[in-house]
Amino acid sequence: MIPGGLNTLTLIVLLLTLWHASHAVGPRLTLAFFAITAVTSWLLEQIGVSTGLIYGSYHYTATLGPWLGSVPVLIPLAWFVLAYSSYGLANLIADRMAGGNTGGSRRLVGLVLLGALLITAWDLVVDPILSGPGFRAWVWDAAGPYYGVPIQNYLGWIATAFIVQFLWRSLERRALDKPAGQPSTTPAGLLLAHVWSGVSRSA
Repeated sequence: MIPGGLNTLTLIVLLLTLWHASHAVGPRLTLAFFAITAVTSWLLEQIGVSTGLIYGSYHYTATLGPWLGSVPVLIPLAWFVLAYSSYGLANLIADRMAGGNTGGSRRLVGLVLLGALLITAWDLVVDPILSGPGFRAWVWDAAGPYYGVPIQNYLGWIATAFIVQFLWRSLERRALDKPAGQPSTTPAGLLLAHVWSGVSRSA
């Protein structure tokens, strides 16, 4: 068991993700991707917690540590891990490349949607675990039909991830002349390790 549990694990995976991204797209674009994801996800999570309009009615507990507003600081950091991993996975599925954009605007939107669906697929596994009795990192004020999670939550995830991926890929397209080469460790490995660790921790 890792000291600090889920919080420490998330920080470790974050560092690995930042390292991977710096090799795949470069340090400057990595910082831009991180900023886009952290700011967008925090803002939408804050609106979601305050109004219940995006993900459904929920609130965070003290499990995830310090908060910024009504959202634990760890949440936008985790969103970056997921956003970057799904970005890489979408590229590997579509182009067998770890980074970059190819094709026109329609293809860009297709990659953005694929990345958003990949992130949401991750949450189909993890949200019931982290909001369940073993962790209770957040609490749904009205239980939904999917292991207590409302369907609205997943629609909110798709919307949030789509915005993040669209902003990032639009910036990347302007910044990069050609797709990035594949680095030695794939984002898929980071994502699968994160998912597996969450599942095994709950067993």
